[in-house]
Amino acid sequence: MAVLKLANVSKAYSNTKILNNINFECENELISLLGPSGCGKTTCLRTIAGFEIPSNGKIFLNGNDITNIPPNKRNIGMVFQSYALFPHLNVYENVAYGLKIKKLKKNEIKEKVKDALNMVNLEGFENYNINELSGGMQQRVAVARALVIEPEVLLLDEPLSNLDAKLRIKMRRELKKLQRDLDIPSIYVTHDQEEALTISDRIGVMNNGKIEQLDRPENIYTYPKTEFIANFIGNINEVSKNILTYLNIDYDKKYKYFVRPENVVVGKGDFTGKIVDIEYLGNLVRYAIKYDDNIIISEIHNTKTILKEGDEVSFNIEKDDILKLTHKI
Repeated sequence: MAVLKLANVSKAYSNTKILNNINFECENELISLLGPSGCGKTTCLRTIAGFEIPSNGKIFLNGNDITNIPPNKRNIGMVFQSYALFPHLNVYENVAYGLKIKKLKKNEIKEKVKDALNMVNLEGFENYNINELSGGMQQRVAVARALVIEPEVLLLDEPLSNLDAKLRIKMRRELKKLQRDLDIPSIYVTHDQEEALTISDRIGVMNNGKIEQLDRPENIYTYPKTEFIANFIGNINEVSKNILTYLNIDYDKKYKYFVRPENVVVGKGDFTGKIVDIEYLGNLVRYAIKYDDNIIISEIHNTKTILKEGDEVSFNIEKDDILKLTHKI
């Protein structure tokens, strides 16, 4: 089993700390680093790849310290956001590039390129120019080029961000299956919450250079450790003291209390408010309910029940659905 380990990794430029004491292990799984722009996720990926050297800490691969080993000696495959394909080379030449650098024999290169293109369903496209390919096909070429060297670790830096919405969904399914088949440590950088939730074995949510929580997708969503995580993945309502009192929850000023919109059940319950806004989202309807000088958002599956702006509605919140969260770790 291959193991990638980051131990107390930090990275600073001048007095600005970009990575702050990053610690995790990745064992033949796909971990997404999820967070907003500037949180440090791409810097973390570049540090693993060897394009950046940590200011502190160490990086290990299968027990070997690779912290100061140059990128071309790490046997790590990387797929860049821009794909970084060579426009003057055809598909075969792009995929074969890394093998030629390693000075493998022509027959061996041909066989490995064939296998890599088969893995990404591009057999028969060897002689196509890059500019003749769709965005999804270019992405597959980039993945094949990363895989053809038989890497011990696969790194993916927002590889789907340049694709349209439907193609992103299709490609993330393909990437998920491919990673399962490869069975190697894979790190996937994204700012897209849905992408991270669907493709990952575990998610590391990053904020200000730190991983605030590293856990399975369902735990990240259901049991977030901080207000930032709860707000970044999904939506939350801050719960007023009056609701907490009614639910027999002791208020502690060190914490904030929240509830997810899907856990605000409209049509029954002990709380009454007025609908001040409605958003129709196809399969969902989002109601903004004014209650106790606050706005409570409720999301329910679209039904034939028609509620209108200005209607008074009852709603229910269960005690067990209240999230008690700190502002930061």
